[in-house]
Amino acid sequence: MEHAAGLPARILLVGCGYVGTRVAQGLQDRQIEFRAWVRSEASRARLADLGIPALAGDIGSREAWESLTARPDFLIYGPSSSRGGTKEYENVFITGLSHALRRFPGLPLLFLSSTSVYGQWTGEAVDEDSLAQPDSETGRILREAERMALDAGGVVLRIAGIYGPGRTHLLDRFLRGEATISILDRWINQIHREDVVSAILHSLALGLRRETVNIVDDEPVRESRFYGWLAQRFDMPLPPQGGESGLPERKRKRTHKRISNAKARALGWRPFYPSFREGLLSLLPEQVPPAVS
Repeated sequence: MEHAAGLPARILLVGCGYVGTRVAQGLQDRQIEFRAWVRSEASRARLADLGIPALAGDIGSREAWESLTARPDFLIYGPSSSRGGTKEYENVFITGLSHALRRFPGLPLLFLSSTSVYGQWTGEAVDEDSLAQPDSETGRILREAERMALDAGGVVLRIAGIYGPGRTHLLDRFLRGEATISILDRWINQIHREDVVSAILHSLALGLRRETVNIVDDEPVRESRFYGWLAQRFDMPLPPQGGESGLPERKRKRTHKRISNAKARALGWRPFYPSFREGLLSLLPEQVPPAVS
Protein backbone atom coordinates (compact mmCIF):
# COMPACT_ATOMS: atom_id res chain seq x y z
CA MET A 1 0.00 0.00 0.00
CA GLU A 2 1.35 3.43 -0.91
CA HIS A 3 0.69 6.73 0.77
CA ALA A 4 -1.33 9.18 -1.30
CA ALA A 5 1.70 11.43 -1.74
CA GLY A 6 3.72 8.57 -3.23
CA LEU A 7 5.42 7.68 0.02
CA PRO A 8 5.22 4.28 1.72
CA ALA A 9 2.30 3.91 4.12
CA ARG A 10 4.05 2.03 6.95
CA ILE A 11 7.73 2.44 7.72
CA LEU A 12 10.09 0.74 10.15
CA LEU A 13 12.82 3.20 11.11
CA VAL A 14 15.80 1.35 12.58
CA GLY A 15 17.86 3.89 14.47
CA CYS A 16 16.32 7.09 15.78
CA GLY A 17 19.04 9.31 17.18
CA TYR A 18 20.45 12.62 15.96
CA VAL A 19 19.20 12.21 12.39
CA GLY A 20 16.49 9.61 12.89
CA THR A 21 14.50 11.73 15.34
CA ARG A 22 14.16 14.46 12.74
CA VAL A 23 13.25 11.87 10.10
CA ALA A 24 10.54 10.58 12.45
CA GLN A 25 9.19 14.09 12.91
CA GLY A 26 9.19 14.53 9.14
CA LEU A 27 7.17 11.35 8.77
CA GLN A 28 4.74 12.60 11.38
CA ASP A 29 4.35 15.88 9.49
CA ARG A 30 3.46 13.84 6.40
CA GLN A 31 1.01 11.70 8.39
CA ILE A 32 2.89 8.51 7.53
CA GLU A 33 2.52 5.56 9.87
CA PHE A 34 5.85 4.38 11.25
CA ARG A 35 7.60 2.87 14.22
CA ALA A 36 11.17 3.47 15.32
CA TRP A 37 13.54 0.88 16.75
CA VAL A 38 16.20 2.02 19.22
CA ARG A 39 18.79 0.33 21.36
CA SER A 40 17.79 1.25 24.91
CA GLU A 41 14.72 1.80 27.02
CA ALA A 42 16.04 5.28 27.82
CA SER A 43 16.03 6.13 24.12
CA ARG A 44 12.53 4.73 23.74
CA ALA A 45 11.34 6.87 26.65
CA ARG A 46 12.98 9.96 25.12
CA LEU A 47 11.12 9.35 21.88
CA ALA A 48 7.87 8.70 23.74
CA ASP A 49 8.19 12.17 25.28
CA LEU A 50 8.32 13.52 21.72
CA GLY A 51 5.28 11.53 20.69
CA ILE A 52 7.35 9.17 18.54
CA PRO A 53 6.29 5.49 18.69
CA ALA A 54 9.28 3.20 19.24
CA LEU A 55 10.39 -0.17 20.50
CA ALA A 56 13.67 -0.91 22.25
CA GLY A 57 15.92 -3.90 21.74
CA ASP A 58 19.06 -5.35 20.21
CA ILE A 59 18.80 -5.26 16.42
CA GLY A 60 21.47 -7.94 16.32
CA SER A 61 19.04 -10.38 17.95
CA ARG A 62 17.25 -12.76 15.61
CA GLU A 63 14.58 -13.31 18.24
CA ALA A 64 13.89 -9.58 18.36
CA TRP A 65 13.31 -9.50 14.62
CA GLU A 66 11.16 -12.62 14.71
CA SER A 67 8.97 -10.96 17.34
CA LEU A 68 7.89 -8.32 14.81
CA THR A 69 4.55 -9.50 13.52
CA ALA A 70 3.39 -6.65 11.29
CA ARG A 71 5.24 -6.36 7.98
CA PRO A 72 6.07 -2.74 7.13
CA ASP A 73 5.99 -1.35 3.59
CA PHE A 74 9.47 0.12 3.81
CA LEU A 75 12.60 -0.17 5.94
CA ILE A 76 14.93 2.73 6.72
CA TYR A 77 18.03 1.13 8.18
CA GLY A 78 20.28 3.66 9.89
CA PRO A 79 21.38 2.41 13.31
CA SER A 80 24.23 3.92 15.26
CA SER A 81 27.25 1.92 16.34
CA SER A 82 27.39 4.17 19.43
CA ARG A 83 31.06 4.76 18.65
CA GLY A 84 31.68 1.07 19.13
CA GLY A 85 34.46 -0.96 17.58
CA THR A 86 34.51 -3.83 15.14
CA LYS A 87 32.28 -6.11 17.19
CA GLU A 88 29.50 -3.54 17.53
CA TYR A 89 29.75 -2.58 13.86
CA GLU A 90 29.30 -6.23 12.91
CA ASN A 91 26.34 -6.55 15.25
CA VAL A 92 24.36 -3.57 13.96
CA PHE A 93 25.40 -3.45 10.30
CA ILE A 94 25.94 -7.10 9.35
CA THR A 95 24.06 -9.26 11.84
CA GLY A 96 21.15 -6.88 12.28
CA LEU A 97 20.74 -6.21 8.59
CA SER A 98 20.92 -9.93 7.75
CA HIS A 99 18.11 -10.59 10.25
CA ALA A 100 16.06 -7.77 8.71
CA LEU A 101 16.48 -9.15 5.19
CA ARG A 102 15.58 -12.65 6.36
CA ARG A 103 12.54 -11.49 8.34
CA PHE A 104 11.13 -9.25 5.59
CA PRO A 105 12.40 -10.58 2.24
CA GLY A 106 11.81 -8.28 -0.70
CA LEU A 107 11.03 -5.28 1.48
CA PRO A 108 12.05 -1.94 -0.07
CA LEU A 109 15.07 -0.73 1.84
CA LEU A 110 16.98 2.51 2.36
CA PHE A 111 20.38 1.86 3.94
CA LEU A 112 22.12 4.85 5.52
CA SER A 113 25.85 4.53 4.95
CA SER A 114 28.77 6.94 5.03
CA THR A 115 31.17 8.56 2.56
CA SER A 116 33.90 7.13 4.78
CA VAL A 117 33.76 4.06 2.52
CA TYR A 118 35.72 6.11 -0.01
CA GLY A 119 39.35 5.61 0.91
CA GLN A 120 40.82 8.11 -1.56
CA TRP A 121 43.61 10.27 -0.18
CA THR A 122 45.12 12.28 -3.06
CA GLY A 123 42.42 14.97 -3.24
CA GLU A 124 40.64 13.54 -6.27
CA ALA A 125 37.00 14.07 -7.19
CA VAL A 126 34.78 11.20 -6.11
CA ASP A 127 31.34 10.11 -7.29
CA GLU A 128 29.26 6.96 -6.96
CA ASP A 129 31.27 5.21 -9.70
CA SER A 130 34.55 5.78 -7.87
CA LEU A 131 36.28 2.97 -6.03
CA ALA A 132 34.90 2.49 -2.52
CA GLN A 133 37.65 0.63 -0.72
CA PRO A 134 38.01 1.80 2.90
CA ASP A 135 41.17 0.95 4.83
CA SER A 136 39.64 0.72 8.29
CA GLU A 137 38.03 -2.48 9.54
CA THR A 138 34.84 -0.64 10.47
CA GLY A 139 34.73 0.90 7.00
CA ARG A 140 35.04 -2.54 5.43
CA ILE A 141 32.15 -3.77 7.56
CA LEU A 142 30.03 -0.84 6.41
CA ARG A 143 30.98 -1.58 2.80
CA GLU A 144 29.90 -5.21 3.19
CA ALA A 145 26.57 -4.06 4.63
CA GLU A 146 26.14 -1.83 1.57
CA ARG A 147 26.62 -4.87 -0.68
CA MET A 148 24.02 -6.78 1.31
CA ALA A 149 21.52 -3.94 0.97
CA LEU A 150 22.14 -3.53 -2.76
CA ASP A 151 21.93 -7.28 -3.40
CA ALA A 152 18.51 -7.18 -1.73
CA GLY A 153 17.40 -4.44 -4.14
CA GLY A 154 17.87 -1.64 -1.65
CA VAL A 155 19.17 1.91 -2.01
CA VAL A 156 22.31 3.13 -0.27
CA LEU A 157 22.74 6.74 0.79
CA ARG A 158 26.39 7.57 1.48
CA ILE A 159 26.22 10.49 3.88
CA ALA A 160 29.08 12.93 4.44
CA GLY A 161 30.12 14.37 7.79
CA ILE A 162 26.97 15.53 9.56
CA TYR A 163 26.79 18.81 11.45
CA GLY A 164 23.90 20.82 12.82
CA PRO A 165 22.33 21.95 16.10
CA GLY A 166 24.36 20.52 18.96
CA ARG A 167 26.92 18.97 16.61
CA THR A 168 29.53 21.49 15.46
CA HIS A 169 32.79 19.59 15.98
CA LEU A 170 34.98 21.60 13.58
CA LEU A 171 33.63 24.94 14.77
CA ASP A 172 34.12 23.92 18.40
CA ARG A 173 37.74 22.89 17.76
CA PHE A 174 38.38 26.23 16.09
CA LEU A 175 36.87 28.23 18.96
CA ARG A 176 38.90 26.22 21.50
CA GLY A 177 42.08 26.94 19.59
CA GLU A 178 42.61 23.24 18.87
CA ALA A 179 42.16 23.26 15.10
CA THR A 180 45.06 22.76 12.70
CA ILE A 181 45.37 22.84 8.93
CA SER A 182 47.01 19.72 7.58
CA ILE A 183 50.01 19.80 5.29
CA LEU A 184 47.75 18.46 2.55
CA ASP A 185 45.14 21.15 3.26
CA ARG A 186 42.51 18.41 3.14
CA TRP A 187 39.10 18.61 1.58
CA ILE A 188 36.19 18.76 4.04
CA ASN A 189 32.93 17.11 2.91
CA GLN A 190 29.92 17.96 5.06
CA ILE A 191 26.14 17.98 5.14
CA HIS A 192 23.72 19.75 7.48
CA ARG A 193 21.42 17.45 9.42
CA GLU A 194 18.29 18.99 7.91
CA ASP A 195 19.60 18.25 4.43
CA VAL A 196 20.25 14.63 5.41
CA VAL A 197 16.65 14.41 6.56
CA SER A 198 15.34 16.00 3.37
CA ALA A 199 17.42 13.58 1.27
CA ILE A 200 16.02 10.58 3.15
CA LEU A 201 12.42 11.75 2.81
CA HIS A 202 12.98 12.64 -0.85
CA SER A 203 14.41 9.17 -1.54
CA LEU A 204 11.34 7.42 -0.15
CA ALA A 205 9.17 8.52 -3.05
CA LEU A 206 11.60 7.81 -5.89
CA GLY A 207 11.09 4.06 -6.17
CA LEU A 208 14.77 3.41 -6.80
CA ARG A 209 16.35 -0.04 -6.66
CA ARG A 210 19.99 -1.04 -6.33
CA GLU A 211 21.25 2.54 -6.42
CA THR A 212 23.96 4.30 -4.45
CA VAL A 213 23.69 8.05 -3.91
CA ASN A 214 26.09 10.47 -2.23
CA ILE A 215 24.49 12.95 0.18
CA VAL A 216 26.82 15.92 0.62
CA ASP A 217 26.51 19.66 0.15
CA ASP A 218 27.39 21.48 -3.07
CA GLU A 219 30.79 22.70 -1.97
CA PRO A 220 33.59 20.53 -0.63
CA VAL A 221 36.00 22.98 0.97
CA ARG A 222 39.68 23.03 1.81
CA GLU A 223 40.59 23.29 5.48
CA SER A 224 42.37 26.60 4.88
CA ARG A 225 39.30 28.15 3.31
CA PHE A 226 36.94 26.74 5.93
CA TYR A 227 39.02 27.96 8.86
CA GLY A 228 39.86 31.18 7.03
CA TRP A 229 36.15 32.01 6.85
CA LEU A 230 35.77 31.29 10.56
CA ALA A 231 38.87 33.34 11.41
CA GLN A 232 37.46 36.33 9.52
CA ARG A 233 34.01 36.02 11.05
CA PHE A 234 35.27 35.67 14.62
CA ASP A 235 38.26 37.99 14.18
CA MET A 236 40.58 35.21 15.32
CA PRO A 237 43.90 33.98 13.91
CA LEU A 238 44.03 31.27 11.29
CA PRO A 239 44.86 27.89 12.85
CA PRO A 240 48.45 26.73 12.46
CA GLN A 241 49.57 24.04 10.09
CA GLY A 242 49.58 20.57 11.59
CA GLY A 243 51.67 17.48 10.97
CA GLU A 244 50.98 14.51 8.72
CA SER A 245 54.33 14.31 7.00
CA GLY A 246 54.03 10.51 7.07
CA LEU A 247 51.28 10.49 4.46
CA PRO A 248 51.11 6.78 3.52
CA GLU A 249 50.64 5.84 7.17
CA ARG A 250 48.17 8.57 8.01
CA LYS A 251 45.98 7.86 5.00
CA ARG A 252 44.60 4.88 6.85
CA LYS A 253 43.07 7.16 9.44
CA ARG A 254 42.02 10.17 7.38
CA THR A 255 41.03 10.53 3.76
CA HIS A 256 41.46 13.37 1.30
CA LYS A 257 38.88 13.66 -1.47
CA ARG A 258 36.11 15.93 -2.73
CA ILE A 259 32.76 14.23 -3.06
CA SER A 260 30.18 15.06 -5.72
CA ASN A 261 26.44 15.28 -5.10
CA ALA A 262 25.61 15.52 -8.83
CA LYS A 263 23.63 12.28 -8.82
CA ALA A 264 21.46 13.33 -5.88
CA ARG A 265 20.75 16.65 -7.57
CA ALA A 266 19.89 14.87 -10.83
CA LEU A 267 17.33 12.87 -8.81
CA GLY A 268 15.65 16.11 -7.76
CA TRP A 269 17.19 16.70 -4.33
CA ARG A 270 18.53 20.15 -3.42
CA PRO A 271 20.31 21.02 -0.16
CA PHE A 272 18.79 23.86 1.80
CA TYR A 273 22.31 24.66 3.04
CA PRO A 274 24.41 24.41 -0.16
CA SER A 275 27.69 25.17 1.60
CA PHE A 276 29.21 25.30 5.07
CA ARG A 277 28.65 29.07 5.14
CA GLU A 278 24.85 28.91 5.01
CA GLY A 279 24.85 25.93 7.36
CA LEU A 280 27.06 27.50 10.02
CA LEU A 281 25.36 30.89 9.79
CA SER A 282 22.16 29.17 10.90
CA LEU A 283 23.98 27.90 14.00
CA LEU A 284 26.19 30.81 15.04
CA PRO A 285 25.18 33.03 17.97
CA GLU A 286 23.40 36.19 16.96
CA GLN A 287 26.10 38.35 18.51
CA VAL A 288 28.77 37.12 16.08
CA PRO A 289 29.68 40.08 13.84
CA PRO A 290 29.25 39.83 10.07
CA ALA A 291 32.29 38.91 8.05
CA VAL A 292 34.42 41.78 6.75
CA SER A 293 33.92 42.16 3.00
